Amino acid sequence: MRSAGPAGRANRTASSHVSRRASNSQLPLKFREQGHQTQHHDKLVLVFFILVIGTFTVIIQHRLFLPAENSGAAPQLHRKHLRVENQDLREQFASHRISSTHSADIHSEPEDTNEGLQAAAEDLQTITASSDLDPSSASSNQLAGHLSNAAAVEDVAKEAVQEANQQPAAEDFSAAGLDKKRQLVVRAAMHSWKGYEDHAWGSDELQPLTQEGKETLGGLGATIVDSLDTLWVMGLKDQFSRAREWVSTNLDCNSSRRISLFETNIRIVGGLLSAYELSQDHMFLDKAQDCVDLMLPIFQTAPTGIPNNMVTLRTTGTKPRTYNSLVSLAEYGSFGVECLTLSDRTGTASYATSAEAIYRWLNKTFPGQGLLPVRLNRRKGNFVGMKTYTMGANADSYYEYLLKMWLLKQQKDEMYRAMWENSMDEMIAKLMAVSVGGLLYVGILQHSTIQPKLEHLTCFLPGNLALGVAYGAVNGSKAGLYMNVAKNLTYTCWQMYERMPTGLAPEMVTFHPKDDMQAGSVGNQLRPEVVESLFYMWRFTGDVRYQQWAWRIFLAFEKYSKVESGYAGLEDMTVVPPGHDNIMQSFWLAETLKYLFLLFSPPDVLPLDEWLFNTEAHLVRLRPPLRALLRPAVQHIVPLV
Repeated sequence: MRSAGPAGRANRTASSHVSRRASNSQLPLKFREQGHQTQHHDKLVLVFFILVIGTFTVIIQHRLFLPAENSGAAPQLHRKHLRVENQDLREQFASHRISSTHSADIHSEPEDTNEGLQAAAEDLQTITASSDLDPSSASSNQLAGHLSNAAAVEDVAKEAVQEANQQPAAEDFSAAGLDKKRQLVVRAAMHSWKGYEDHAWGSDELQPLTQEGKETLGGLGATIVDSLDTLWVMGLKDQFSRAREWVSTNLDCNSSRRISLFETNIRIVGGLLSAYELSQDHMFLDKAQDCVDLMLPIFQTAPTGIPNNMVTLRTTGTKPRTYNSLVSLAEYGSFGVECLTLSDRTGTASYATSAEAIYRWLNKTFPGQGLLPVRLNRRKGNFVGMKTYTMGANADSYYEYLLKMWLLKQQKDEMYRAMWENSMDEMIAKLMAVSVGGLLYVGILQHSTIQPKLEHLTCFLPGNLALGVAYGAVNGSKAGLYMNVAKNLTYTCWQMYERMPTGLAPEMVTFHPKDDMQAGSVGNQLRPEVVESLFYMWRFTGDVRYQQWAWRIFLAFEKYSKVESGYAGLEDMTVVPPGHDNIMQSFWLAETLKYLFLLFSPPDVLPLDEWLFNTEAHLVRLRPPLRALLRPAVQHIVPLV
């Protein structure tokens, strides 16, 4: 799961100037919903509910503030009430229901997000204190209205899920059928690797249409390093051996090229560490240490301890050359997992100290603030620009790493857990909304307005939420809420594929008052975030539908992205047949195919209590294994309903 705008899970484009979870596509003009009247001209209230099978109801009530046109209101984050019912987690797993309605009135807003969550839980307990509701009471009538609206949306959702589950007889999800699917994924990886090895060996990425290489990530052989652990996990040892020989002989981070520090960390350092973790070959560890030794001085070029992203690493006897003072949240907030692991494996504390200093500075400078704006001046230590809040491009892997740092530190460092929980609470309270068709999505907040759009990069989020629930980052009713959000958001992310003519998702979708989900951009870059979340959801619920959805996505890649010399992104996934963009992103092998392989593998292959994935799906062995409050339900496979 990844991003930074030139960084992070930001934009994964062919340019090294754009980070992993960013997107180059032009965003549509601000959406203005038509046909809704508001009482005060500047307020639109959305209330949505997550219903659970059984007698309990989880309600998420959102309040969005939309300023009147030309109002000139100062930018601010407006809180929304959340209503959460204390339910058993198993009941939460059974729920895939969600509804949307407008609230007639919402009273005073809580002082902070945590108080809002608690107040909402108490409110709902009052409403549902008795199972024998009085139909004449105001609260009973209100709840009945909620259930009526929910039933209409649920009928639509049931039809969609039933259609999704109508699999041809040939699509066998037994152990034997999964083995065949896994082998087809391996075959796709071999085809991808052969195209790269034949036409782009040593280059960063393959251009499969013109059958040549392209230096998009600093000339560090990104596809080779990014693919090492995938080759190992899939058992492609001959290919792994040739890749190892190239790394040993040719890889040198002491380069005069201008590179993205973020991408170099998550792809190159992460890939080398993962290869070491799997093979125990110290050559990989030594190479990773050489790279980080060159990166470390960049952390010392600003009072905040935050490095610049675009740099030149070649040592010349002077300080490394850096460019610009503005960095994105994902760019400077995604060093923890790799640096902490490197310190642990080498005994050199300075790597972890430098990376952790960033998180501790943020926690001290902005105490209790979960969501952070995307752009920061690293020298002055202040946020700049439009104050955009998002879980997608330029931000995603920062939030992802808050949880993973807590897990990597044996679930003991409360700072990381609390920062992650605050971020997730504020995401739910301030960024989440429900479309007219009942699809839950996480939008982008600019000033006081939520933009009704969902980025593909944001779809790492369901897997991250499920991981936090499974290993006790939150408990009780909040854990149930998080899992319900994860399940519903996973469904929406899958619909980004299912509703498109090619069966492949765009970089972003928008939500309209009449047409609901529409493509907000037209390119497909072979991204991994959706199959990543399908992997986590399958591991933690055992629900085979996530494997089925993943299989449909794989078949669409096979049909429309496979070319003679590898796989290519699509220029327009709304057109059949689509044109190709002539780039095979390195994360196609590093992440997308790895997660697909694991989705069709037994759950004891890389168990999640023993292995942690970085934002590029590179592996770190957890020492000791995690303590899970929720045992992965995959041990008790749940049949489709």
